[in-house]
Amino acid sequence: MGTRKIKYGLAGFGLNGWGHIMEIKFGPLLRGRAEFIACFDPNPKNQQKLSKHKNVKIAQSFEDLLDTPGMDAIIVSSPPQFHADQVVAGLEAGKHVYSEVPMALNETEIERIIAAEELSRKKYQYGENYTFFSEVLYAGNLISSGKIGPAVYAESEYLHDVTYRWRQGFMGGPETPRIESWYSLIEPMQYAHTIGPAQVALGGIESPAPFIEVKSYINSNGGYQGDPICRPSGSFQVALFRTENNAVAKCANAFVIAREPTRMMIQVIGRTGSYECYQIGKPGRQFIADGHKITRFRHRKGKAKRVGKFQLSRNVPLRLGTYHGAQPRIMDNWFTSIEKDLIPALNAKVAANMCMAGICAAKSAHQNSSESIPVYNSKH
Repeated sequence: MGTRKIKYGLAGFGLNGWGHIMEIKFGPLLRGRAEFIACFDPNPKNQQKLSKHKNVKIAQSFEDLLDTPGMDAIIVSSPPQFHADQVVAGLEAGKHVYSEVPMALNETEIERIIAAEELSRKKYQYGENYTFFSEVLYAGNLISSGKIGPAVYAESEYLHDVTYRWRQGFMGGPETPRIESWYSLIEPMQYAHTIGPAQVALGGIESPAPFIEVKSYINSNGGYQGDPICRPSGSFQVALFRTENNAVAKCANAFVIAREPTRMMIQVIGRTGSYECYQIGKPGRQFIADGHKITRFRHRKGKAKRVGKFQLSRNVPLRLGTYHGAQPRIMDNWFTSIEKDLIPALNAKVAANMCMAGICAAKSAHQNSSESIPVYNSKH
């Protein structure tokens, strides 16, 4: 495509959709590379807001959005129940597609997206931006480069209280009327933000490690008087996953939890070292062992160091932008894939490995059983 701007449309003008527009327009890494030309959102209030954007078509339907002349790509930022149909339609219409999480709600929808991507030969990018945190990329590089040996264990947490999603006016206590939210369609682990980072930590961004088995638990202990506002979804979920190489990952997600600020963490342990960052955006700690030597204090001999922004930047260039720079990174990867005809990092099969892990984790929790997870061939 050379230096021509990517002309894109947007499906869904909520908070995330607006954020994408602002990041692409003003972000240093993305500025000048794409042009917002059309949007579809059935909400009259959002249509009114859109009318303030000059030279942007307000589509009357999703099909009308796809019929926009000269449009190269779409960003799907609508509620999850629409993701699969809109992604497939977009790919079949010859558009590159960036889709918010979750990828889909079931295995059939996932397979439809994979087939549509393969037939269209367009660039599908799964919007799991947390895989592009500096700390997650750093962890994955330690494993993929062999600096701390083969992967043994990873841990990822996203403890975010999203109670406001079910409150009228997005605030208030139990006396505030409950409103419906698409979050009720999925369990916390299906919303993800832990599975993708854990897979990247165990394999690197070039080859995230798929999970093949899961045992998971869900509870509603965080809900008010045992009646979670997120019903029928659970309040809190934790899962133990296993990879093809028998590494283990523990992932924890929450819809309702009494913790502030939000906790986002990543940890990876290899045979000869470890890296722990117990709060994304804060310094972490790395340890590399000196073989299998033990000191007289009965500790593993080796070197430990603090890993702050400076150390991270030596391996992962710092980026200005939302989500600690993760959002411009993932969007840059998608834009570059379009511009240079490359395969996006989180293409449909990589995305499927992340999304199916969440779906199977929900099944495991509800059936109180271990569940096998289908593995889709990677982009390589």
